Amino acid sequence: MAVLLAGYACNDRKQTQNAGINEIEDLKTKQYAIQGQQLYLQYCSNCHQEDGSGLARLIPPLKGADYMLTDIGRTIRLIKHGIKGEILVNGITYNQPMPGNQHLTSIEIAQISTYIYNVWGNQKGLIGTEQVNDALKNTSGLDLQ
Repeated sequence: MAVLLAGYACNDRKQTQNAGINEIEDLKTKQYAIQGQQLYLQYCSNCHQEDGSGLARLIPPLKGADYMLTDIGRTIRLIKHGIKGEILVNGITYNQPMPGNQHLTSIEIAQISTYIYNVWGNQKGLIGTEQVNDALKNTSGLDLQ
């Protein structure tokens, strides 16, 4: 009986994780989001958590984050270059440095961005490599790592 319950719990967790991805209708966007989820779990979820909820007042949430939703280009630059200094997310000040992921390619950043902008109630569609490359050209307004 315990084995059956454990298997059921894992399936429930997987269904919950994929809930946002399963709602994506465009095939290319869904493919990017699926790849992006794997990259997010590898590079981002340790701090921002699997569900995007962040870590108390130490690490800001991504889920429902006004800071993220306001400027996709800025988020792309943060993924690549990181940030230090204070930021205000949903009315809460965070001041924990975020390391950059300089090794990530434009396609990987596009996949992560597509994932985080199409789950947790967001529906921003495909974020492609051209948008990533354009965003990375502009580093103004960031206190980069």
